[in-house]
Amino acid sequence: MAKVDYSTRDQDVKIVLYILIKKRKEIDLHTFDSYWKNVHGPVSARLPGQYQYWQYHVTHNRDGIWPSIDGIEYETPEEDQFDGIAELTFLSEDDCQTWINAAAILDSDQQNFVSKAVIYVTNNGNSKTYVDTIQNGAPIGNLDVRKFHVMVRKTDTITVNDFRKYMVDRFAQFFVKSDLVLKFKLHLLEAHDNSLPPAPGVSHYEPLEKQYQAAFEIAFKNWIDMEKFFDSQAYAAVVKDQKKYIKHFATFPERGTYTFVYNSELTLAGQRTSTVAELITSLGATNQTQDKILNLMFDNVA
Repeated sequence: MAKVDYSTRDQDVKIVLYILIKKRKEIDLHTFDSYWKNVHGPVSARLPGQYQYWQYHVTHNRDGIWPSIDGIEYETPEEDQFDGIAELTFLSEDDCQTWINAAAILDSDQQNFVSKAVIYVTNNGNSKTYVDTIQNGAPIGNLDVRKFHVMVRKTDTITVNDFRKYMVDRFAQFFVKSDLVLKFKLHLLEAHDNSLPPAPGVSHYEPLEKQYQAAFEIAFKNWIDMEKFFDSQAYAAVVKDQKKYIKHFATFPERGTYTFVYNSELTLAGQRTSTVAELITSLGATNQTQDKILNLMFDNVA
């Protein structure tokens, strides 16, 4: 049976905010997760202009996930690890600016659970989903696949334009050709703007030498399919001459995805918090999604 490709559902996106988030040291991971998805997320979801808003809760990068290639770094120092990624998409520059104009309200809340947030931007459709056979584009929780978010630094000798050309024309194409890859989405990142003022208690500064120039999201059905891909001719083609272009691979396994805005509308998690949405979904409590209940709870706003 042929797989259905859902990648076209992202094709209208023009601008993406791709935000790396590090939790405060004094709070544990469970508290960070709970606050981000149940308190901060629903507030952020109500800001205007968004087309999609995902939270990716991730595990720290560790060496050994990808077969190593001499000359490429795979480890990440503890101070450079992060615990989540926020991806917000916009259909136009005007929509993005509308969100930015309203986003100051989030600054005072970030300090409750975030110590550092590094904000990358992709412009002109430079975030592209090449293949996506995962039916659910707006998950709340675990997708039951093996999914990773990989940050990429280019080598010092290659220009940004040459690096992007390699990532688009060669790197991405080999993943797309493999039936073992369920999803592949590539972000070509603009340089992080260190002139951004810090939020109260939250750093937005990232030294140039630590910045990433690309990120990609990749998913496999299971660990076996992932290992098969690493042993395949497709992967052998991917790694050919890779160290000429790539200096550092940082791979962050996904622990869960939480969707708060989808197709410019609040999801159940955006309306009711992620934990409540998971409970409603797991119990099949469809009455909780009816307009009369939403109108009762949100005074006709939802």
